[in-house]
Amino acid sequence: MTNDIVISRPLCPEENFFRCRTAVDWYRNFGSVAAYSKDLSDPQLLFRALRKTILDYHILICNVFHNREAGFTEMRPIKHASFGDLVEFAEELFSTEGKKVPEWLLSKICRTLYFSLYVEKPLFKLIVYGTHDLAFTVEHTLADGVVALSFHEIFLDNLAYCADSQNLDSYVAKYGPIPDVIDENTTVFDLETDLQYIKHSLPPPVDMFMEDPSLDYSDGDEKHFSKVAPPSHPEKWPGRFPTSLEFTTAFKLINIAPTDLKVILQKCKEHGVLLTSYIACNQALVLQPIYGSQHHTLCVVAMTLRRFILPEKLDVEYRNVLEPSYKLLGNYAHMGVPQFFTPLTEFTWERVKEFQRNLSLSVVNNKLLNMRKPIYDSLEDFSDNSHLFEKALSKNKADSLKLSNIGAGRFTNHENGWTVNDIVFAQDLAPNASEFVLNMVSSQNGGLNIVLSYFDHSFEDSDHQNFDEYPILLKEALLKNAS
Repeated sequence: MTNDIVISRPLCPEENFFRCRTAVDWYRNFGSVAAYSKDLSDPQLLFRALRKTILDYHILICNVFHNREAGFTEMRPIKHASFGDLVEFAEELFSTEGKKVPEWLLSKICRTLYFSLYVEKPLFKLIVYGTHDLAFTVEHTLADGVVALSFHEIFLDNLAYCADSQNLDSYVAKYGPIPDVIDENTTVFDLETDLQYIKHSLPPPVDMFMEDPSLDYSDGDEKHFSKVAPPSHPEKWPGRFPTSLEFTTAFKLINIAPTDLKVILQKCKEHGVLLTSYIACNQALVLQPIYGSQHHTLCVVAMTLRRFILPEKLDVEYRNVLEPSYKLLGNYAHMGVPQFFTPLTEFTWERVKEFQRNLSLSVVNNKLLNMRKPIYDSLEDFSDNSHLFEKALSKNKADSLKLSNIGAGRFTNHENGWTVNDIVFAQDLAPNASEFVLNMVSSQNGGLNIVLSYFDHSFEDSDHQNFDEYPILLKEALLKNAS
């Protein structure tokens, strides 16, 4: 370790918000499940790959702590983690039997209270299902949705590296000796011993490279697309029911096969739009029977702010994380800029292009922290700030639908047979945020996986007994409208 590596740092305001949201149990976890090409059940191999991953990306082994002497809440590595703290084994088989990830598993990794803040315990966990399926679940303060994909890209490469006996000497030199026996009590990380192996800084805080939150994201434009409701439908859809902490959540998996995805992407390319915009417009059409015909709805597309990071904007000690082969983990999520939908009765590419034009403006806007300024101004550093969340109770949701597309996995086909064949991404629902959430990730072998999530504890708000038909209808629309 050298003195110019950032081992711990204060939370920025955005991370502090996520800390508080977890602390008051307003949101639990997000995660991903990947189908690997080879057997994952060897503890020795898992240990080596996991230790390498943690030491290369030590934000994974951090928790958050109140540093009252210094006057801030910080992220720092925990003092110790065992194999059992980080890894579980389960018997269920999925991909090896030709099955997709079951919806109960998505619910489990998103809704189980796995993690606690302010304690010497990690904020992520791996669950090996059967022999080839690996679930990664993580708390949101120090990681955003992109990490759900990046983790498997990193871990795959580390498994392939560790499985090659020719790399053993190099591994020991870089990451230390390997225990002869691996069990749940085996030390994977010890802060005092392992500082010497950490070579990269923590990811930089988002406010280091974004514009000041006081700068208006719309540049004073009162006619900005996010501000002007459609004259034909000036009133916002009130949602299905007011915000409550008493709910259950559905996780419905939709798979678009690689061949079908290729057709959709080609059609999007012909019309000059992205897949995200295409899906956003299809959901507005498909869910119209739920939204009704009297109101406009709001759709937000979550964005990552990583694209705004430039070396010259970072303090010098953070610049090592921008090395070409190094993946930038951390939490750079932005909720997205709202777009209005009037009730749709048919699909048109012109509507997709309109959505795309607005989205294109949002993804290059470096003033987006301005949308969060009211929250930043209300945060107290050593408080859980429960008032920020409790005031939403019994009120309508902020948005109708949130869409989160974490991209296409770049999974290497290693010479020793290691690759990832499929991946699914899902996340918990905050009770006041959106009535519906679409989480998307794709891979070359698995195609596009979409998880449609919504509250399913009651359907008294509609004529439906359930919404089971809507994932089917959405898939049909995506295929039909690109044909």
